[in-house]
Amino acid sequence: MTEAERRALGQTRRLVFQNIANGVPAEQVREALRLSDLEIEQALGHVRRKIIEHLTLRRQAPILCSDVRAMRLNRKTLLGVLARIGDLDLSSPLLLARVTIQALDHPEMIEGATHRMTQHRMERPQR
Repeated sequence: MTEAERRALGQTRRLVFQNIANGVPAEQVREALRLSDLEIEQALGHVRRKIIEHLTLRRQAPILCSDVRAMRLNRKTLLGVLARIGDLDLSSPLLLARVTIQALDHPEMIEGATHRMTQHRMERPQR
């Protein structure tokens, strides 16, 4: 794949994500960009993972964007991060293939995560 083709793929993925996050129906995006439903889902998934990867590599807090509802709720932040990712990066494979976000929605989960983080800090050598 040439650089121009990679850039075009990255731009298409960006457009799909931006439009869906801004509330444009998937049918309109599909027709305007001449993509199949599968291609739209693949583009959304890839851009979501690229955003999470970008944040993880820079040691920033992840943003929930696992579905369209979450994307729209966190739209401004996600689009701000997306603006910092280049078109060539959007067309490249993921560097961190398995980055996941887990919601801590139970007091025991929060307590366990806090305990593990405290232990990790204590085990880490001081600078």
